[in-house]
Amino acid sequence: MIATVIILELLVLYVITRRLTQNLYTALFLLFRNRPLAISIISILYFPGTIIHELAHMFTAEILQVKTSGLTLVPEGLENTEVKTGSVMITQTDPIRRAIIGVAPVFVGLGLLGLISYFIPQLWQQTVLDAQNNVLFSSFTVYYLLFTVYSLFAVSNTMFSSKEDMEGFWPVVLVSILFAIAGYIVGIRITITEEMWRVVEIFLQTMATTIGWATGLNIALFFLSKLTISGVEKLTKRKLVT
Repeated sequence: MIATVIILELLVLYVITRRLTQNLYTALFLLFRNRPLAISIISILYFPGTIIHELAHMFTAEILQVKTSGLTLVPEGLENTEVKTGSVMITQTDPIRRAIIGVAPVFVGLGLLGLISYFIPQLWQQTVLDAQNNVLFSSFTVYYLLFTVYSLFAVSNTMFSSKEDMEGFWPVVLVSILFAIAGYIVGIRITITEEMWRVVEIFLQTMATTIGWATGLNIALFFLSKLTISGVEKLTKRKLVT
């Protein structure tokens, strides 16, 4: 049940982050009428996440002894709903290592989201107390909270692998599933103790909460971006036609 929730959250997060990127671009383009400027602003917003994404590829490749080159972190353009903000080249390798390198940013991103989400409830409670004591802006807590929320936004919007990253990934997954099914048919079983199940359950609950924070934030930003587009259209008397 928890695994199903996590899969659904990831699907929603993936779709909503793509739509949010497009909405941000639309609002900025309507406002400035300058495509490079709009892309540059989005790239700056995503820059910390871009660094993490590309370094995840690079370090994973180096760990797996696959040579890398051509690390770039500059904006390359907007392709459909995905901003091309960076890339790293890797040499030809076997499908398994290629798949692991391609999906590495997702797992690194999930780990960072878990770390970020851990601090949000504490910072929120302290911020509320600071507001009640009229020391909201004289305390650093609110600024830590804003930085944490921004980090959640930047990481969650850049952690998913691109189509190029995922080349060869699904065939490896399919072959792995077939091997698992074949092993089950011939009687191979993996025994998991009750204590191990508890650890897995706690991990999955933590992941569900973590992804829930990121999904909720991006859904809120998505609707805010829609309102922003509407406001910019009324302000500038312009409407973007695709």
